[in-house]
Amino acid sequence: MMVTASLPATKSRFGASLPLLVALAAFVTVLASGPALLGDPDTYWHIVVGRWILAHRAVPHADIFSYSMAGAPWVPHEWLAETIFAPIYDHWGWSGMVLATAASFAAALAILTRALLRWLEPVHALAGTATAWGLALPHLLARPHILTLPILVLWFAALVEARERDRAPPLWLAAVMALWANLHGGYVLGLAFAALFAGEALLAARNRTARIAAVKRWGVFGAISLAAALLTPNGVAALWLPFHLMNMKFALSVLMEWQSPNFQTIQPLEIWLIVALALALGFGVKLPPARIAMLLLLLHMSLAHQRAVEVLGFIGPLLLAPPVGDFIRARSRGRQAAALDGAFADLAGRASLPGIAAVGLVAAAVALFFMQQPVVRKPDAYTPAAALKFATTHDLTGPVFNEYGFGGYLIFNGVKPFIDGRADMYGDDFIKRYIEATRGVTDDLPAMLDRFHATWTLFAAKSPAVTLMDHLPGWKRVYADDVAVIHARAGAAP
Repeated sequence: MMVTASLPATKSRFGASLPLLVALAAFVTVLASGPALLGDPDTYWHIVVGRWILAHRAVPHADIFSYSMAGAPWVPHEWLAETIFAPIYDHWGWSGMVLATAASFAAALAILTRALLRWLEPVHALAGTATAWGLALPHLLARPHILTLPILVLWFAALVEARERDRAPPLWLAAVMALWANLHGGYVLGLAFAALFAGEALLAARNRTARIAAVKRWGVFGAISLAAALLTPNGVAALWLPFHLMNMKFALSVLMEWQSPNFQTIQPLEIWLIVALALALGFGVKLPPARIAMLLLLLHMSLAHQRAVEVLGFIGPLLLAPPVGDFIRARSRGRQAAALDGAFADLAGRASLPGIAAVGLVAAAVALFFMQQPVVRKPDAYTPAAALKFATTHDLTGPVFNEYGFGGYLIFNGVKPFIDGRADMYGDDFIKRYIEATRGVTDDLPAMLDRFHATWTLFAAKSPAVTLMDHLPGWKRVYADDVAVIHARAGAAP
């Protein structure tokens, strides 16, 4: 395959460029979302872990945050992202977390737009970027994965370009892989797709000499990238993490972010599927077999786990861009360019320094205005602030048996929880017993409360566990609001 750039790499005559303007639009839009980006319980404990690492100048190798798994082997695989989040929160609060999320998301979309412009006309490139934007929205949260979105796009854009130019990716990508591996476990996907692209290169080779050359080029790149990925506190064990998670069948079925998308409501993925089928059935767009396999793998991941939908959104357009660009140019050969495309063409070139400065100043002004009105994370489904304040003022001490989603907030406030969002550490059996006990599927709740010497419980107001606790001998409801309910063991109640 040979790449055919749709536009020359000239400078935009307006100074600014489409990628910059996309980034600015995304930045402003995401900032306007504000507190919606904070609806995740794990953000709390990520901040605390980052504080601990910075304070001790070391990465923990055993659990020090819960009481039920104290001392269990655990190395935070997102440690670098956590050390970034902690000072951001400590200096700028929740506003800083929103700002960092908006900036990272905007950067990812800018890189994607620039990459798509190598193969697509501006309007079509923007359509691909809009697709990524829409598919990412449901999982647009202030958590470690958001910091890796620019890296993910950069990695896959380089892989696609390397294949289109029939060469190996640049070796400097190994440094990108090392950074990715310390920020988030999603780097394993990058390694896996590098192997798939290497397979595509091997299949596309015309003769034995070309195949040997492809094996050498991609083999060297793969070996160096793998070595870079091992430069983490987890080492080789980090490569096993995704497979460990995929084997946690029960946990994946009950934890919301790992569940399949609910197509009883309108899903961005549904729209993507409709458009993809329309292109294939109505216009006859054909893809190389290897790209079809890659897209089907991403689609399978997205249908199995809703958190993977954003990955499809960012990677899918990159996989499709070269063949779709060739298809569109073949169909439009000899036709006059669309007026809309012509209007965007002047913006498709690279930005000038004054243009970059102008967009940067606008973004800085928006950020300063945003920071003047601090974001306050109000009590939500994962923030039982009033309930925990009651427990503190009424001297409810001792081990707490808590709602899964409350674990992060407890850690954030210096209370060791029974369970929190580190599902990989707790394991499938532990989570299964906990979920079934608190939902009344089994009769294990009293035994678990006794085994772990719980003196009080903190459950979500609508949790089945609240009803169970209301009828459990030796326990008394001592507090309730719209978010959480507290029960205390007889003798420990205020």
